[in-house]
Amino acid sequence: MGESTTGPGKRDGYATASLVTGVLGCFGVTAVLGMVFGIAALARIRRTGDRGRAWAIGGIAAGVAWAVALPIVSTVWFFAALSASNAPIAAMEVENCYDKAFPGRDAVRVPCAGEHDGVVFDAFTVASPQTPYPGDPEAAAEVDRSCQDRLSTRFGGGFEIPQSLVLVGYAPDEQAWSAGARIGTCGLEGRSGRLTGPLPR
Repeated sequence: MGESTTGPGKRDGYATASLVTGVLGCFGVTAVLGMVFGIAALARIRRTGDRGRAWAIGGIAAGVAWAVALPIVSTVWFFAALSASNAPIAAMEVENCYDKAFPGRDAVRVPCAGEHDGVVFDAFTVASPQTPYPGDPEAAAEVDRSCQDRLSTRFGGGFEIPQSLVLVGYAPDEQAWSAGARIGTCGLEGRSGRLTGPLPR
């Protein structure tokens, strides 16, 4: 219900502040201020008879709307950002650094400058589209053998893995194989801790 512009008194200052801060509630704290000013304005208007009730109610409503919307928007944004950095280990590119890589699970792509669990040094197609799934142990063994062979190709014949690193092969699971994703991924991971920096040269 609207308010008369010819009321008995001036417009309450808290009501004005409530509407302004409530509308600007996208900043978080202003949504709270919109509600606080609005409640204070309604209480004071009841005593003084000043105008501004509709503005106070509008400020409260806007503050409440922002208070509900902001956590939802923040959650959606967070998971969208997370999903953009997550990928099956098979989707990682050579020299990508990652955290928490498990066969058939997502790996989190992270900057190589910081700490990470491993770094991809090679990726290859395990089998042709007509090849049936050989089973988990056989697929894992094939990828491990291929990754070992690819070390010399990637780093040169005389390269030896430093004692601080361990070679890890990630084979496609049956579900990925059936979907046509038959990529084996070779990673170097810390033997007893996390890594810092890109691939050794």
